[in-house]
Amino acid sequence: MNPVARVVSTVALAATGFFTLYAFQTLPASAQLAIHWDINGVADGFAGREALFILPAVFALTAALILLAIKLDPKRANIVRSAEAIGYVAMGLVLLFAVTQSAIINSGFGEAARLDHAAPIALGAFFALLGYVMPQIKQNYTIGVRLPWTLESEKAWDVTHAFVGRAWISVGLTTAALAAIPETAVDLGGAPVAVLLGGLALSIVAAIVIAYRTWRDDQRRRRSAARRRAPRR
Repeated sequence: MNPVARVVSTVALAATGFFTLYAFQTLPASAQLAIHWDINGVADGFAGREALFILPAVFALTAALILLAIKLDPKRANIVRSAEAIGYVAMGLVLLFAVTQSAIINSGFGEAARLDHAAPIALGAFFALLGYVMPQIKQNYTIGVRLPWTLESEKAWDVTHAFVGRAWISVGLTTAALAAIPETAVDLGGAPVAVLLGGLALSIVAAIVIAYRTWRDDQRRRRSAARRRAPRR
């Protein structure tokens, strides 16, 4: 992990861990914490203070599985070459975890259990960051757009990730910008979330088409080159 991502991730994890333990020791046993929000960012699921440890446990398990997958990846050398980009992905995941855990903690102290603005801004920024690093990730089996065609053709991998990068930056920034508009100016309701989900869905469909077409064209070029090199009888 690059130095910037390492420092930011370490500080975010340490701060989140400190405030999680502080909240568990401070909140009464009868405290109710928000653990789920609807599409409009309004809390609709609650649990006791033990819920403070649900998200950290899920995050730790996910991180362990990702590390194991990286260790066993046949193209691990490419992951090492992509270390700086993957460091930013890890940083984004840590910050997203920290923001979500902060919302859970704050709900226990009586803060408004709403994420109608914070969640789309955080998710939009996260996907914009993913879009920035996507073109920098080399072909591997763990992180990225892992389709049969992108895993077989390095050209299909590169072209697909370049497209996804541009698309996710646009979708992420648009989502964050819409969510940042104050309700006093215009009430957009669930528009930011709809833009995010719709944009991601369209980009994934387009990425599948682009990956297949690039792979197909690459295969044709290879066959043509092989025929030209073949000795004539």
